[in-house]
Amino acid sequence: MGLSWAHVLGDAFSAVEFMNMLGQAVARYGLGQPTGLVHSHTKATTPNSPQKVIDDPLSIKRVGPVGDHWVNVTKCKMEAFSFNVTPTQLSHLQSKLSPNGTQFGAFEALSAVIWQCIAKIRGEKWDSNVVTICKGSEQSKTCDGNLSNSQVVSVVKANFPILDVNPSELASLVQNWALDEREKIEEAMERDGGLPDFIIYGAKLTFVNLEDARFYEFEYRGQRPVSVSYKIEGVGEEGAVLVLPGPKGDGEGRSVMAILPENEINELKLELKREGLMA
Repeated sequence: MGLSWAHVLGDAFSAVEFMNMLGQAVARYGLGQPTGLVHSHTKATTPNSPQKVIDDPLSIKRVGPVGDHWVNVTKCKMEAFSFNVTPTQLSHLQSKLSPNGTQFGAFEALSAVIWQCIAKIRGEKWDSNVVTICKGSEQSKTCDGNLSNSQVVSVVKANFPILDVNPSELASLVQNWALDEREKIEEAMERDGGLPDFIIYGAKLTFVNLEDARFYEFEYRGQRPVSVSYKIEGVGEEGAVLVLPGPKGDGEGRSVMAILPENEINELKLELKREGLMA
């Protein structure tokens, strides 16, 4: 069973809740109050923030008009591939990145290693020092029946060469130094009257944290999913990496979906094998 929808309307967490409520409706469970479509409260609470932003935020990119298709057309062909990271592989990776006792989550550890792997592939021609981080907001975790586009969009900047640093430094940046850009994005939309088209996924290399999405709570006529995948179309040339819960019965493993220029896929697979994340 699948669902296709536009991220203009809602984020991945709302898509998951929609599917879960669909299963409940088919089973004729009581759904309570009608689902609300709420306005996305994207304004951040950063004190003394500037009222006007001259440049576009780092996390978004202007693209040509997409019209009614709502999908960006890229200059190169993008390809998606997925792989599963077992609990053993993940535990080994986290231990390797935590020599001094610093604990990194699965998302932070995977993002750091894949960030560096992609930097190795693209070399010095690529500005690898800025990436975008997307994750669910506290609002998206309440499961209160409101569907919205309320995920947090942040950027992480590194002031050192990505290729030469220990991946634990990158994991620390992702975990502790992500700068929320929601307010800047909203100001950019208001400044241009909402007329131009922008992309977030792939404007910069984008890591999407879907660990908390309730994919495996979907039930349809007594059946629950064994494996769930999530893919984004129209990703920009910088690419996107999605981290999801692992297949049912896989314990604390993760499923990773990478969407990148097709000429980078084989090289990334080789780098991931060297890191012990692929067989």
